[in-house]
Amino acid sequence: MLQVYSTNLTVEANTAFPFNNVVVEKGCGAVLSAPATVQLNRRGIYMVKVDGFATPDAATEVAVQLMVNGVAQPQAISSFVPASITDTRTFGFTTFVRVLENNCNCNCLTSPTTIQVMNGTTALSDAHINMVIT
Repeated sequence: MLQVYSTNLTVEANTAFPFNNVVVEKGCGAVLSAPATVQLNRRGIYMVKVDGFATPDAATEVAVQLMVNGVAQPQAISSFVPASITDTRTFGFTTFVRVLENNCNCNCLTSPTTIQVMNGTTALSDAHINMVIT
């Protein structure tokens, strides 16, 4: 189980949200391996819940999407079109990620499954994001 979050972020377009705070990290199944990357190390099905809010730097569509091993997940996207650049809005999604092989206990032939939450084509300011993986 893992819960990570960040507050008061500026997130450029087409970049992953960094997570600066770890609230709960239990076991080695899900670990924050880099500020913007979570590693899923054990075989199983993980529930990933993301929520947050942000202010866009332009009045164009804002999209936040889950990436698994660098591949966009079409079922895990949240988007909105702000009325103006001062229109702070919430975003969020819940989805499941399946991991087929363990990446621990000396299993050196496999790579971990990695997940990231990517920002779309609109830069964001004053972004707050929270992610829970169980």
